[in-house]
Amino acid sequence: MALLTGVGQLGVGLYVPSMPAVADHFAVDDDHVKLTFSLYIAALALTQLVVGPLSDRFGRKVVIQAGNMVFLLASAACAVAPTIGVLIVARAFQGAGACVPVAVGRAVVRDVHRGDEAARALAAIGMVMALAPALGPSIGGLIQVTLGWRALFVGLTIIGMVSFLLTQTMLDETLRPERRQPLRLGRIFGTYIGLLADRTYMAYGLAVAFAMAGLGAYLAGAPFVFIRLLGISEPVFGAFSIANVGSFAIGSAIASRITGRVFTMPGMIVFGGALCTLAGGALVAVMLAGFVSVPTILAPMVFYFVGMGMLVPNAMAAAINRYPDNAGLASALLGALQFGGWSAAGFAVGAFGTASAVPFGAVVAAVGAVSLAAFLLLHGLPRRFRAAG
Repeated sequence: MALLTGVGQLGVGLYVPSMPAVADHFAVDDDHVKLTFSLYIAALALTQLVVGPLSDRFGRKVVIQAGNMVFLLASAACAVAPTIGVLIVARAFQGAGACVPVAVGRAVVRDVHRGDEAARALAAIGMVMALAPALGPSIGGLIQVTLGWRALFVGLTIIGMVSFLLTQTMLDETLRPERRQPLRLGRIFGTYIGLLADRTYMAYGLAVAFAMAGLGAYLAGAPFVFIRLLGISEPVFGAFSIANVGSFAIGSAIASRITGRVFTMPGMIVFGGALCTLAGGALVAVMLAGFVSVPTILAPMVFYFVGMGMLVPNAMAAAINRYPDNAGLASALLGALQFGGWSAAGFAVGAFGTASAVPFGAVVAAVGAVSLAAFLLLHGLPRRFRAAG
């Protein structure tokens, strides 16, 4: 499931360094190209609301295979897109297909793991979720300068084929027939309303949504800041992702090793949110002071991603653990919040413009602070930070 989850995320990371080149190829402004990013993420968010209930009714494996097929076909359409309009639509379908392993994967974990064990398993998947879009630019940058942006989508088409085969041969069905839920719209809407009304669930969900929005802001704004404003080449920009990968990996490793053993889940969420808040504030402060350079952007983002790695796996596990009999629906809404925040941050960066680095930094700072504030407002300060025993 970690591998399948990473496949969809590659659709983000590999493509990011090519965004300026796509604008030049179709002779359109940057705002049109940003839609190929933002709509991909929006489709990732909204489709989860559908695939969650479907996986609760028909099982995990068949739904994942349907998503793999949509991703494969949409990737092929992107590779041959004759206009920017076709590329935008194909990217939306690609995002819809990519969302399925992401949404259903968390339900698979909940089928076979509980409590702190689920948090550690989700930390491993969460590491891949950040690894793929963060490491992707380093590979995508090299492909862009050697083969061009269409080659990226040819590669994603091949990856889609491999995902389909791996799912068919390696993934067992984890949802037993007696635990499957009927596909009734009234029950589905009622469950979603109940989840939205659950302050504790929403505390976890909004913490994830706004923390991940920082990654969305970075991926939407950083290519234009580094490549257009600072004159960094695509391969070098891609190499910067190694710092992001390493920092998120550190945060996820901390989460997977000490959650439940040293600190509680809520305690780790607060620590991660506080780090995101401080890092975002430092980023926008140096930009407002006029110190815009590679080190002044990357250094705060490293600490932001460490905090995100600590927060996201714990918040996701805690949210899904509250609804063991509706893990698919709980996971779907959580995913919609997660990628909805990511997409909204991408739209915000595009709306504020990339003529300077300040809007990108301001969005990162805002979402980092709101992530912690939303959790504390809805959940309250955790009663215990240290784990029992």
